[in-house]
Amino acid sequence: MTTKKAKIGDRISFKRKDLICEGEVEIVRDNSVIVKVSDETHEKLEYDTAKTVVRHTNYVIIEPAATA
Repeated sequence: MTTKKAKIGDRISFKRKDLICEGEVEIVRDNSVIVKVSDETHEKLEYDTAKTVVRHTNYVIIEPAATA
């Protein structure tokens, strides 16, 4: 989907279990990002936590982090 890597604080969109999900990037790794999703989303996905890992090729940046 994208070749540009997200940065901490960026909002991204990704597909999981046939749902389009949004979340905020908390950690950037070499091959993926760790994203915090809303409580509603993590309940729909039936996850134990509100965090998930998304590969760089599987998301789109929808809102860059605010710059200070």
